[in-house]
Amino acid sequence: MPINSAFKVALATWQSWIENAVNPNRTVIFFRTYESTHWSSGSHQNCKVTRQPSLKTKGRQRSSISDAILNAVKNVSIPVKVLHVTPMGAYRSDAHVGTQSDNPSVPDCSHWCLPGVPDMWNELLFSFLLSP
Repeated sequence: MPINSAFKVALATWQSWIENAVNPNRTVIFFRTYESTHWSSGSHQNCKVTRQPSLKTKGRQRSSISDAILNAVKNVSIPVKVLHVTPMGAYRSDAHVGTQSDNPSVPDCSHWCLPGVPDMWNELLFSFLLSP
């Protein structure tokens, strides 16, 4: 099964669970979209992190996984707050996840050690939590 198809099945399962097991009067549901990739040449071996943001998104403002998340959230019958981080990370060369322990063949770009994209995800979540 292709990854995108499997992800859509997982989202359908998530939607069913949310609608059957969560009390929306007591629970706020958050779902974060997927960060865009910055791998060069389609290879996970060529991770090129720069010190400056990119001037162009080079198509990274969208992701098939994030698009699937956004479509799934539209179909949920109870409110879901979406932290749509894909476009904001498109200009960042460090806007991806992955560590040496996740996959030793993929170099980690030290982005978890630097201020940046994950910090902004937290800021978005805090703003949602603190809003009336």
